[in-house]
Amino acid sequence: MTTTATIADLTGDAVLYRDLEPCDLRLPRLAELRSSLGIAAGPVPRKRDQAYAQLILALARADRHIRAAPPLTALAVIGDTENDQLLASHLDALGELPAYGFIGEDRPVATELLHWHGAIATATRWHLIEAWAATLEERGVDYPGLTILIDIDKTLLGPRGRSDGAIDDARAEGALKVAHTYYPELNVPAFRRIYAELCRKEWHPYTLDNQDYVVATALLSVVGTLQLDELRTRFDQGTPPSFAETLAAAITTTPPELVPLYREIATRVADGDPTPFKAFRRAELIATLDRMVDGRLTLCDEVFTLCQQLRARGAICMAASDKPAESAIPSAEQEAAGLRALHHTPAPIG
Repeated sequence: MTTTATIADLTGDAVLYRDLEPCDLRLPRLAELRSSLGIAAGPVPRKRDQAYAQLILALARADRHIRAAPPLTALAVIGDTENDQLLASHLDALGELPAYGFIGEDRPVATELLHWHGAIATATRWHLIEAWAATLEERGVDYPGLTILIDIDKTLLGPRGRSDGAIDDARAEGALKVAHTYYPELNVPAFRRIYAELCRKEWHPYTLDNQDYVVATALLSVVGTLQLDELRTRFDQGTPPSFAETLAAAITTTPPELVPLYREIATRVADGDPTPFKAFRRAELIATLDRMVDGRLTLCDEVFTLCQQLRARGAICMAASDKPAESAIPSAEQEAAGLRALHHTPAPIG
């Protein structure tokens, strides 16, 4: 029989989504942490930022306090991207305690390799995490004093090289469903094509790698309000508009049935909300949970099993995701319909 589990089985509610507001309400809020650490107000720090490492260190200590656990003596980051590697490096650079990293993926065509760069290892197979943990022990890591921060997306959930495609598919499905809901006459093939185009790195100076911006722009393009060729020309001329400028122009020319949506998005952008297309993110959550339930999206066996073993030896696990909270925590209406938070939703281990 297929074994299922939840992320919370490892972490409880010691989980962070993009807003860096811990799901465990006993932990300090972001504003409180900013004040105590001297981090200036502004955009929420991301993993690549030094401030993110400061926040993680403070939260790891606070988490241990509320659990009445031994003092923190070491941190480890388990992830799959350069941003996870940067986080481990930033934690190490703080110089307050040893910090380690494991950056993994499954690359079946590559030679099996666990390569150490100082305190951080990269691996071409997820199962090499066992060898990584053995090296931590050789280096004298004390498990009762260790906190492990596990990346969720494409690490613990949908491990890279295995079921990570289901995460992207869920996002694309959410985009299509919400676009079709707001515009029933949607040209589906055209929307799929434009959405895929806007996901490319070449568009990041405009989209800022923000899926809310991608989906909103794709819908404007497919209904004829925005011409991608004209936008590309402005790129070539070095004068690309901001997303806010695009919205301001679109509201006067977009189909009437879409005007309320784009007014709402424009208001949220003006207020500094990084996830202004709420309906899209709610649709993404449904599509993600569906894939967890039917087995298309799995928990990484090697990561889950190792973390279970280390917990049994005294380590504490936390988890972090770049997903906006709206893509991970159900709204009141969704909760009433039976949806659970991402980290409380069972998925197969595989």
